[in-house]
This record gives sequence, structure tokens and C-alpha cells, in this order.
Amino acid sequence: MRSPGAHNDRRERRVLMIRLSFQPAAGALVLMLTVVLSLMMIRSPGTSDVALFLKETDTVYQSGLAAGYSNILINHYDYGGTEYPPGHYANLYVARALGNAVGLSPLISFKVLILIFQLVSAGIILLISGDFWVAAALNASFLLNGVGLGYTDVFFAPWLIVALWAFQSRRYLSGTALFLIACFTKWQPIILAPFIAVYLLQISDLRSLRNALNTWLFWQLVIVVLLLFALLSLVFGIAPLLSLKNAISGATTPMVSGNALNLPWIAGCLARLVLKSSSALRQECTYVVVPSLRYLLPIKVMFAIVFGAVIVRMIQSNKSFQNCLLFSIVGFVSYLIWNTGVHENHWFSAVVVAFMLMLHARTREHWAIVTILVVMANINLFVFYGITGTELESRVLGLDLSIVLAILYAVAWLFLAMYAWQAAPPRMVPRERSTNKSASDISRLS
Repeated sequence: MRSPGAHNDRRERRVLMIRLSFQPAAGALVLMLTVVLSLMMIRSPGTSDVALFLKETDTVYQSGLAAGYSNILINHYDYGGTEYPPGHYANLYVARALGNAVGLSPLISFKVLILIFQLVSAGIILLISGDFWVAAALNASFLLNGVGLGYTDVFFAPWLIVALWAFQSRRYLSGTALFLIACFTKWQPIILAPFIAVYLLQISDLRSLRNALNTWLFWQLVIVVLLLFALLSLVFGIAPLLSLKNAISGATTPMVSGNALNLPWIAGCLARLVLKSSSALRQECTYVVVPSLRYLLPIKVMFAIVFGAVIVRMIQSNKSFQNCLLFSIVGFVSYLIWNTGVHENHWFSAVVVAFMLMLHARTREHWAIVTILVVMANINLFVFYGITGTELESRVLGLDLSIVLAILYAVAWLFLAMYAWQAAPPRMVPRERSTNKSASDISRLS
């Protein structure tokens, strides 16, 4: 006769196998649900930016990529005053070419390319993590920004994801090349560059910075950067550098905040209160464009101080890849909360880095960071553009609730910064080492 213990063991194994097979199957089902929902949103009109993107597509497709890019930069006010790198327009060109080849309308071909990049990003995350649930979460978090409202941030997502994975795998040169491709697609990821540089070159103080400049790795990275810039210049000349300069300075559209729930948004609402006789707090807040950049200088100085403090803190901490991702997130969110000229879709980069941090170390804290950033990114989009590009009518209810949301966003930034300061304390010099050093100093003096 079989013993009851053996029967119970087989039963427990069957239950365990069912549980193990159920979890990935359920995750795959959820991923497919997000894919189907993405397909249903292809015909969504998106925001007013979609019309500008389609206008840019016409220009680069009819004039050629290089000539069209130059024309857009020269007449940038006709295209919404935006400044994008050439990779953005290369993708628009591909969208129109593919659409014409198969007979799709300009809007549908544009949305289809966004969907392709969105699904490729989810597929890469699935390959890295082996987890359908994480891939489904990423695709769901991109839905509104990507195929829903028609922003083009997803064009750089695969490059940034693979670049961060390459850095984690110590493939520094390929990671740098991929990161630069992401930056040449949209400028926002360049905000992560100081934190990546500190990690790659292991900068801990001024002495280590001088030593890093003499390492073979540093010169290899310089060669990669120069080669990519040279290739870009062969096709587009100095136009990308001018675009980057204008994007950093905000010279094209000096605005306080562009529909981003942050501290400058609150400042813009207060400016309406001061400049108008009626109470701005009982009207709809909107972004404020100033006549000169000098009016934005106080806010930019505060942002520079906060952002610099985050970089210094990373320099003082251990140079682990986890700390690199953590401080990259804090630095980027500092840009979102403190800087002027931030737009509602700029949260995208922070969400990508947060997913990579969670995959690097699946702690409850990192899951919390992913969750709060995804929620904040999508709430910001939903408040101003809904699901199809139509703003919520309930945003103003006696008091403009966007002010309350902006305050909560600032509080979330504070909590995130406090966690990073606690989770990545400054490096401590070993007591034994410092004692030996003191003893040797005394012996030399004697």
C-alpha cells in the first residue's frame, strides 16, 4: 500500500505545478489584453501635437530627411516651437514611407509605428525579465502616452532600455552608443547622462575625476561619442547641435510650465492671480509664456541647486548600478518638479528607468517607485488630455484642482529624494584605514 505521506507529497507537487503554470499564463493573458486595448486606441485622434507631427512628417517626406529637418528648425514656430533631434524625424519619415507602401492614412501609419515601438519595448522587457506580468505592466503604462494620445517618447524607449541593460552587463561602449541613439531620438534622456557618467567612470571626488580622465575607458567613450556625432554631422550638419542648444535654453518658447503638474505650474497659477483682476484660483490654470528668459531665472537657479545636490549625493555614495538608477530617477524627477518648460509627457523617461531599477532588484520599495511614477505620469496626461485628447471638464471645481495635484507631486518628489538619501548613504572611510593613515603621518612628522 502507498503511504499517506507519499500521496500528500504528490498532491502538493501537483498544486505547486498548477500554481507555477497559472501565474505566467495569467500574466500572458493580461499582456494580450493590453495589446488588444492598444489596437483599439489606434484611431484615437490624440492631442493637438499629433497634427503638428503629421505636418512635420509631410515636410521631411516631401523635402527629404536632411532638408526637411533643416526646414523645420528654421521655421520651428510653424511647427509648435518644438525642438527635436533628427532621430525623431527619421521615425516620422519611416512611418509615412511604410504607410504609403501599404495604403494607410497618415494618422494610422503614424499610430501604427508608435504601437510597434510600444510592443517592441514590452517584448524587450519580457526577454530581460522573463515575466509576462512586468511586460504587461510596462505596456499598460505606455498606453496613454503612446498609441492613445500620440506622443513620440516611445520612439526612444527600446534604445534606452537596452542601453541600461548593457550598462548593467558592463558592456559600456555598446551601452553608450545605444544611449546616444536614445538621446538623438528625443533630448529628454540626456538628463540621465551625468549619473551614468559618474557610474561608468567611478567618480567619487575631484581626484578620482582627474584619474578617470586618464583611463582607457574614458577615451573609448569619447571616441564612441565623437564618431556618432561625426556621422550625424555628415547628414545633418550642425542642425542637431543648434536644436539641442535651443532645447536646453528654452529659447524657442520661454514658458513657466507646459501642462506639467509641478512647482512652476503653481508659480504660473500664482502669476495669473497677480496679473489678472479676477481670482486665478477660481479659473482654469494654464501655462504661462514669459517675454524673456530672465523671468525664469529664479526657478532655473533653484532647479540647478537641487539637481546639483542630487549629483553630488551620487558622487558621495557607492558606485553601484542600483544607485546609478536610483539617483537617475531622483535627478530626472527633480527636473520634472523644479524646472521650467517641462511638458506633460516628459515623465516617460523616469518610468523607463524605474522599470529597469525594479528589474535589477525586485524589492517592495522599487515596485513602489515604479507604481507611483506610472500613476503620476498617467494622471498628468489624463488630467489635461483625457484618453482621446479631450481635457477633463471636472479639472476646475471652484478651486483648480491641478494646483492640489501639483502640490502632491512635489510631496512625492520629496519622499523619493528622502528614500534615495537613506537607501544610498555616503561612502564611509574604513576606520582601520584612517587610523593607519594617521599613524603613518605621525611617524613621518617624528
